[in-house]
Amino acid sequence: MDKPLYAYVLEKYRQRNIPVTAVFELTYGCNLNCIHCYNPTRSQTRDLSLEEIADAAEQMRRMGIMDITLTGGELFYRRDWYEAAEIFSRIGFTITVFTNAVLIDDKVIAQLTQIDPLLIEVSLYGSSPEYYERITRVKGSFARFVNGLELLKKSGLNFVLKPVVLRQNFQDYEAMLAFADSKGYRLRFRFSPCLLPSGRHRNDFRLSDGEMVELFRHAPEQAEAVFAKCGIGQGGLVVGPTGDIRPCVAYPTAAGNIREQTLEVIWQESPLFKELRDISMDELENCRLCNLKQYCEPCLALNLLETGDLLKPSEICRIAANRKLAKGGVLDEKQSQPRVH
Repeated sequence: MDKPLYAYVLEKYRQRNIPVTAVFELTYGCNLNCIHCYNPTRSQTRDLSLEEIADAAEQMRRMGIMDITLTGGELFYRRDWYEAAEIFSRIGFTITVFTNAVLIDDKVIAQLTQIDPLLIEVSLYGSSPEYYERITRVKGSFARFVNGLELLKKSGLNFVLKPVVLRQNFQDYEAMLAFADSKGYRLRFRFSPCLLPSGRHRNDFRLSDGEMVELFRHAPEQAEAVFAKCGIGQGGLVVGPTGDIRPCVAYPTAAGNIREQTLEVIWQESPLFKELRDISMDELENCRLCNLKQYCEPCLALNLLETGDLLKPSEICRIAANRKLAKGGVLDEKQSQPRVH
């Protein structure tokens, strides 16, 4: 679909309050133990069965959802991930896969080839065992990661690496880029300064102010921002492993569960979705007169996680201040620059 046509379709979806995309978390199980993981649990949960996934997929088709992202946890950690992915493939959804690539072997490659995802996005945590396993906390995971990437490259499947830049691997950042370049791997550089508090309520992996400014200067396009309400609760939704429906990946509470209600009823009638859609930018009182707005990308879910209030930002303000500094600006005396917790 060409860009003008796709933009037209998106606008029609928005006018009719139809979600375009869905993220389907098939499991919270994972083969790694990353320091920044925000999954609420790695314990055994009563995940949706293949029959329940098929029912959810059919509901998504009837609603008009077009794009599905399959993820976890680690997608390939779920033993019947392929059968689940086949369900979405047969219906005709555009499929994106998120993975750490550590579990990829010849069998997984053959299965992915059958699914033929539009894109496979692979997290990159380091250029060496020292840095990579400092993040994953699993010995030997870097070697298996490298093997998975080589198998992906040989397969011809479309994949990109996504650098995850944390305080613990910041010094390896340049080497990560060089690692991808030396192997001929395509890199999607969009580091996220807006890291969520981990499932253990830790924030000590976030970049310091100085590190964030340096990274923004290295990639000036990342220092650009648009002060506008995000698309939370409007363009897409998230299905958790047990059927909980959330407005976005970062949002901590569910709007409903597809084991109890239909997806369309949750989408159209949930008080949570309605509340989020009704919020206007004018309600962000702390932001009205703030001269960091041109450097700010509000995130209601992160506000809630940080302060317990959708409308009260914290980490977002620090990120905006660092964007301003990276672009050569000077902070006013009134602009306190919060430190990493």
